[in-house]
Amino acid sequence: MKRLGLMTVAILFAAAAFAQTATNAATATTTPTEKAQMKDLRKDIRAYDNKKAEARKATKNGDLAAAKTDLAAAKADKQEIKADAKTLKSEGVTHPVKLADKEVKKIDEKDIKADIKDVKADKAAEKAAVKGGNAAAIAADKAELKADKKELKKDIKEARRNGVKHPVRRA
Repeated sequence: MKRLGLMTVAILFAAAAFAQTATNAATATTTPTEKAQMKDLRKDIRAYDNKKAEARKATKNGDLAAAKTDLAAAKADKQEIKADAKTLKSEGVTHPVKLADKEVKKIDEKDIKADIKDVKADKAAEKAAVKGGNAAAIAADKAELKADKKELKKDIKEARRNGVKHPVRRA
């Protein structure tokens, strides 16, 4: 009897907990203006991160005037981020800055995955050209591989700047 009563109470609590959670279909309704504002927010966040990194680099190199201007630009970007977040919150988006940060990281990881795929394809093409003995194709594949590796390094640097930890391992 006691066990039956406790089981009934546990089921009621579980039902109450499930009733309070929202489904994804109900929360996923976004308008085109919200999408455009989120895209603008992502661009502002990237610009803010880039300006902060440029200011750090200028400070490290000893160029304090350039660092000061970069910090001023970063401050302006931060104000734009706050304004965009305020408008998105008024439209019902919860935690817009956090959501935009996650989207930026996801986009960076996607770019790195694509670059890694390109590098692997270029390595395979180079091996095939070496087996075939085509000197012109070997040189072209090496140049293409070098360009793709450079692009990969650039994307890794940008991903780290945007807060992705271990971007290559995650890809």
